[in-house]
Amino acid sequence: MDIELGPLLKRTIWGPAILFTALIVPKVFYSSYATRLLTFAAVGGSVVWALQPHDVDNAATSYLFGFAPCWVLIVAAVLLLLYNPARDFRRIRRKRDEHGNHGGVEYEWEAFPEQLSKRCWWALDLMMNWRGLGWSYQRRQHLIPDAVKRVYDEAGINVKRDGGPIQTRSSFLLQQSWYFAMDYVLLDLCIYFLDRDPWFNRDLDSNEKLLFGHPAGNYDILVRPYRIFLGTLATYIVMDVAHVALALACVGLGPRYLGTLGEPWQHPPLWGTFDDLFHRGLPGFWGNFWHDLFRFQFLTITRKLFSSSTNDKQSAHGFRGLLAMTFVFALSGFMHAAGSYAELRETAPLWLFAGFAVQSIGVAAQEMITMLMVKGKVGPGVKQAVTIAFWWFWGWLTAPIVIGDMAACGLFQSKVIPYSIVNRLLK
Repeated sequence: MDIELGPLLKRTIWGPAILFTALIVPKVFYSSYATRLLTFAAVGGSVVWALQPHDVDNAATSYLFGFAPCWVLIVAAVLLLLYNPARDFRRIRRKRDEHGNHGGVEYEWEAFPEQLSKRCWWALDLMMNWRGLGWSYQRRQHLIPDAVKRVYDEAGINVKRDGGPIQTRSSFLLQQSWYFAMDYVLLDLCIYFLDRDPWFNRDLDSNEKLLFGHPAGNYDILVRPYRIFLGTLATYIVMDVAHVALALACVGLGPRYLGTLGEPWQHPPLWGTFDDLFHRGLPGFWGNFWHDLFRFQFLTITRKLFSSSTNDKQSAHGFRGLLAMTFVFALSGFMHAAGSYAELRETAPLWLFAGFAVQSIGVAAQEMITMLMVKGKVGPGVKQAVTIAFWWFWGWLTAPIVIGDMAACGLFQSKVIPYSIVNRLLK
């Protein structure tokens, strides 16, 4: 991606640096809750600094001026205000075989290390492992080896895991290489169509409004879904290709250099299945299908603020549940709106925030419609058709707020691949 690393690092390094320092020196920064609050305030100050006016017209870099520091602020809220990681967290590591035996791989918990160099790697993994894979504070896990599951069980931590066989390193690398090739071609094809649509290619000094998908032409009922689909697909593939590339790099280096980060189970897919999407609609889209990179931190904060009894189903699915779900979407909207605000272009960050926040209403409405269909004993074919119809309508209504603002930011003009195969073939 055409990101200007120099200006980006200058703007965004302060928050992560403050948080990293706090994690490796807990005796100072976690000595009292007051010091933790002051440290969190310093991270907040880094967000204010990053959002100051600038003259960098690179869309991706400008967006990250706001997005990245706000994400660090959310992570800092979890690690500074809600937990004491050096006391509360452990991560899984391979056991060292001092006798040189080559039997099955065994794992153990690694508590906060005393040695400074190991402590730095421990803290760095904690900050960068947003999904919490292999850490004691994360409950749900994806497909994990039985030996890893035993470590959780012995600690009394009940984890849910996906079924299926564990992949070998070679089969994982082969599969991810195929995914990378497919992602590359699909992304190239998306860029080909994005570059030929003026809606995605607004000039820096243009005052044209792109909110709600306008202007979308006389055939708005068809053009708008096409643009939503194209923008969403491009976003999906960019994130997937980045995830696949990271998985290839980590597993390619292997456990010898990266420990458990070099094992396939530490790199599960970002996405759910299309069954989640077409059978559950919006709850399936946001709950399982869409990526879970930020979900754990959002949910951790929300559960602390809107805590309720695990047996209180009425609270979980009633007003408090709706409020908690709205807060989760609002946190996501806050990050994206900050990225929009940091752009030089004419954008609408408040509308973008609202576009995320209202998703909870759509999810609640879809769940209510599903519940009514179940009570009415509606047939499976009709039920699925209604589910897809409502999901399509809600996307047509609200997705242009998000995709339109991303287009206004100029994010779809970013050059994310070095060589275009499609342009070469269709010249």
